Amino acid sequence: MKAARLLDPPSGRVLVLAPHPDDETCGLGGTLRRHRDQGDEVAVVFVTDGRNGDPEFRFGADLVEIRKREALAAAKALGGLQTAFLGFPDNLEASEQDLKMVAGHIEEWVGRIRPDLVYVPWVEDAHTDHRNTRLALDRIRSPAKKFQIFEYELWAPLPADFVVDISSVVESKREAIACYPSQTAYTDYAHHILGLNAHRAAFLPGKGRFAEGFREGSLGEFR
Repeated sequence: MKAARLLDPPSGRVLVLAPHPDDETCGLGGTLRRHRDQGDEVAVVFVTDGRNGDPEFRFGADLVEIRKREALAAAKALGGLQTAFLGFPDNLEASEQDLKMVAGHIEEWVGRIRPDLVYVPWVEDAHTDHRNTRLALDRIRSPAKKFQIFEYELWAPLPADFVVDISSVVESKREAIACYPSQTAYTDYAHHILGLNAHRAAFLPGKGRFAEGFREGSLGEFR
């Protein structure tokens, strides 16, 4: 395995596919803040509403709305991201028909945003919803405008082609993580995710302390 290369976020329109509200922040919140700081438009499409993300029922019956509000607060903390919510249930087994149905919605957003770059979870990430989001992207029809695909990591480290230095914006990421109390009540994201980002900094030159890792993908790779 070769060492990951240092990458500055490419300029252009950005589309992020987030399986759940919080994945955009945990997986690549620092990179998204850097995109915004350089003037890039960033749109996040949340595939599921995270309705099953409260296993001990601590937050009552309004979890979908709670997680939507959390996502909007995080989007503001990361520099003002556009958001869209597809509203599918999470943690369900997806059939090929389900993947194609979600692909139709993704295709619609690709047509609206006309992105230069699409971020999507790594296909081998340790959560079925994350894997299925990547598989759904591969089932869209060839877009009129080509885009790059960067896969991001969440619950399993990926074989990174690139790392983005987020040392200068890590406090924005920390602030965005704190916007998800319904999830940090169960998992200490600041500890686990920023720990992964600290590990990724081993690939940074100089005194960089935090980085996010990405794998370069291609459309149709897992069809």
